[in-house]
Amino acid sequence: MKSFYTRLLRLIDRLYPFFFTFLTLMTAFLCFRCLGIKAIDSWDEARHGISAYEMLKNGNFLVNTYLNEPDYWNVKPPVSFWSIMAGFTLFGYTSVGLRFFSALAYLITTVVTGLFARRYGKLTSLLVMAFLCANYFPFKAHLVRAGDADSLYLLFFTLAMLAMLKIRENGRMLYVCGLCFSLAFLTKSFHAGMIAAIGGLFLLLTGELRKMKPGRFLLFLGSALLPAALWAVCRFQYDGFTFFRNMYEADIAGRTAAGGLEGHGFPFSFYWTSIFWNFDYIYGWLTLLVIVGLICLWIRPFRVKDFPLSNTDLTGLLLWFLVPFLGFSTVSTKLMWYVYPCIVPLCLLAAIFLGAFLQNKKLPAFILCLGLCVAAVGTGWFIRNNYLDNVRGARSNDLQTFVMEQFDRNGLHTGSTVYLDAYDPFLYANTTKWEQNMQLLGMMEGDLTCQDGGTEGFLADSDDALLILSVPFLADHPELKNCQILADNGQYLLLEK
Repeated sequence: MKSFYTRLLRLIDRLYPFFFTFLTLMTAFLCFRCLGIKAIDSWDEARHGISAYEMLKNGNFLVNTYLNEPDYWNVKPPVSFWSIMAGFTLFGYTSVGLRFFSALAYLITTVVTGLFARRYGKLTSLLVMAFLCANYFPFKAHLVRAGDADSLYLLFFTLAMLAMLKIRENGRMLYVCGLCFSLAFLTKSFHAGMIAAIGGLFLLLTGELRKMKPGRFLLFLGSALLPAALWAVCRFQYDGFTFFRNMYEADIAGRTAAGGLEGHGFPFSFYWTSIFWNFDYIYGWLTLLVIVGLICLWIRPFRVKDFPLSNTDLTGLLLWFLVPFLGFSTVSTKLMWYVYPCIVPLCLLAAIFLGAFLQNKKLPAFILCLGLCVAAVGTGWFIRNNYLDNVRGARSNDLQTFVMEQFDRNGLHTGSTVYLDAYDPFLYANTTKWEQNMQLLGMMEGDLTCQDGGTEGFLADSDDALLILSVPFLADHPELKNCQILADNGQYLLLEK
């Protein structure tokens, strides 16, 4: 048994390029498969999409707008909007274009993290990539397969942290860390402050701050502040301090206010109970691995000689996890995606400890074989669930499907004014108003002018217009009998005066 297990580990080591490529392709499959099928969500995804669409159409790459007015609700710097604009340019005004660079950013995050983890062993590198493939919640909402800022922010956050961990080996990584902080700020505003807090504590606790010469420190500050400062100067030309004041009020004052912003106030334990100690997903098991690993690492009788994790790296990884976790747990406003950056160091630490356990020659071969099988089968199960729920389970909704079927950017009704009086599955209700997701879809599909007001607004409009109407509502409006029915799919009608 011992010799078989040794040969198995050697085989994994020898075939590392094959397994690494396989996991990269698996991540890409999970990121991009059915990317354009899922219905567009209101709020962040729709707001980002509308702003990117209008910025691209208007040729203004600095001021994000909503319905052609400066947007002071979604007060994010422009990098995430630029990524969506690039997606629209490459893939057209489609859901794939909306989400492509979010998916790509997560793929890069996984690959870079896997490459970095090679310093702890090839098995650890493969394990962390597999764990990131089983990373359920970011695939479910607001990150990998969503057209908003979080996936790009996660990439810059991760790059900053990996560069931070390599500062002692390569002093230039300090400037990479600073640049990634600036890019993270230009993506998700003051959320990037977590990077500064982690980096500052890391430099202080490891003694790197005391060794830093003034010239080097000034270069570091330049890399961290200059890109954001240049953007701020350019943005100031448009509306002075208005945008920056709203940034502060939304991201700091609003989210730290008692009770939470927009009804998202939860207790301190929210992130712990909903994610990190949740054994219905992989996170509870990863957290358990890390806790057991730390106990074994810190209690001398259990400590393994030549453990691959240095004290410096351990300090950095723990700060990377604990500072955002505790910081956002303290803040009254809590949303699950705030702590997504904590999942990367959790996966890394779990992979390091599990990799060390599986390569411990002092343990019986039977235990090691069993551990490897349980890790492979368990992680495979969570990856399967991720695929079934978030990739294969991706669905549009009936109203969005109807709009996509009836309109085309090169069709007869491109640029039309359209009213809505229909059941919206996103709202689970009847509506005469265009929700943000439907506004974006109308823009992408036919450059439509989406007007609120329902049937009454449609009838009162003296110009040519179209109406999307739920089929049962036709009986309630006999005044529509003279309108031409352009389409009828049994659920919705498209009417023209």
